[in-house]
Amino acid sequence: MGFTRLRFTVSHPVELERFAEVELLVDTGALNSFVPREVLEALGVPRQLRRLFRLANGQTMERDVGTAFFRWNGHMSGAPVVFAEPGEEPLLGVTALESPE
Repeated sequence: MGFTRLRFTVSHPVELERFAEVELLVDTGALNSFVPREVLEALGVPRQLRRLFRLANGQTMERDVGTAFFRWNGHMSGAPVVFAEPGEEPLLGVTALESPE
């Protein structure tokens, strides 16, 4: 079984002209998308809340969460986005994959 990584455009939730290209691992087993904190901060994506996440290995971590728009192959959708810390895999979760256009 292989991994699929694709380049997505991630945009500010209101000012769509503020965007960045990001390579994300497509992970249908993940609920949320993780985008590097420095990318989201550079775009001005507002943090809406701080959440506790439980990882598959049982560990927990606390991260900021906001909303961003994801574009790929002519499709665009808004979805929750987690502000990933350095060293964490940038990934596209199922909420962004299944959000309506």
